[in-house]
Amino acid sequence: MKDKYLILADGKSPHTFKWVKELYNYFDLSLITLNGYDEQLLQYIDKEQIYVLNESVNAEGGNFKLLLKYFEIKKIVNALQPKYINAHYVSSYGVLAALVKRNNLQLKLIQSAWGSDILVTPFESRIKRVSIKFALQYADLITSDSFYMSDKIIEISATEAIETFAFGLENVVRDEDTVKDENLIFSNRALSENYNIDTIIQWFAGLKNRDLKLVIANDGVQRKELEELCSSLNIAQQVKFVGFLKKDEQDALYKKAKYYISIPRSDSTAVSLLEAMAFGCYPIVSNLSANREWILDECNGSFFVEEMPLPVVEENVSSINKKIINKKAIFSKSIKKYINRLEEI
Repeated sequence: MKDKYLILADGKSPHTFKWVKELYNYFDLSLITLNGYDEQLLQYIDKEQIYVLNESVNAEGGNFKLLLKYFEIKKIVNALQPKYINAHYVSSYGVLAALVKRNNLQLKLIQSAWGSDILVTPFESRIKRVSIKFALQYADLITSDSFYMSDKIIEISATEAIETFAFGLENVVRDEDTVKDENLIFSNRALSENYNIDTIIQWFAGLKNRDLKLVIANDGVQRKELEELCSSLNIAQQVKFVGFLKKDEQDALYKKAKYYISIPRSDSTAVSLLEAMAFGCYPIVSNLSANREWILDECNGSFFVEEMPLPVVEENVSSINKKIINKKAIFSKSIKKYINRLEEI
């Protein structure tokens, strides 16, 4: 009989679905989500085992009202009696899970850090740092998607019970399945301050090449001003805003785009970077510690600097990046190692 494994996570996130799809092979799964869930989860979790608490989570922080959900979660945990409880996003679900663990010490608590919950939030205020340290100190194991973030976890909590692996991919796309448009640049990060989409647009305009095209996916609070920026720079005809994309729509753009660009101010290992590499795109990225774990400048990608020319891409870069992904970022392989680690705690 499979052990019971309770996940606390955003039921609408594709990252949650990725975890559920793999963990299903090993555990009897349940899910607590604060903001609904994607119907595809029902392939792996019975509807009766999905608990929706109807409270929004703000990725930017300020989630103290979520503490009021503690008693509902505690009641569910007491009824389910899971062996493992796995919280995704330390500054929200992770704090609630730690409160539950504090009064149920027999539970095995895994905290899964996603990025800004470790790299940004703890450094915004003392109370946020204290709350995240609290969440981490009750963890039996912490998962991190980059060694850079793992170092930050150690800095905050002094624990070394960390398993580091990327939120990886199912497979690597074969070369014959991609037909590249040499003039297409693809961006799919959120249209918000951290991701510097305005800088991407200004750089693109500075290339002064009317043959180039920039496709900007995703959405965010800056969309209107970014569209206005394109108009003011006279490149509106070359830049296309496509909003949120379904997986197959995004995959089609990865297959077609020659270049992928992502230049956030702060980030851990971005799944979109791994996807771009797997689809044979040439990455142009911020010179961040997490990116340096995947990119060697001007070899298999380039670190962005303002006014840089569009990189000239060597023929073998695509195959190099695909080999890197196959070796380090296939999620099913990482989960097998994770399961082995769980058996040790």
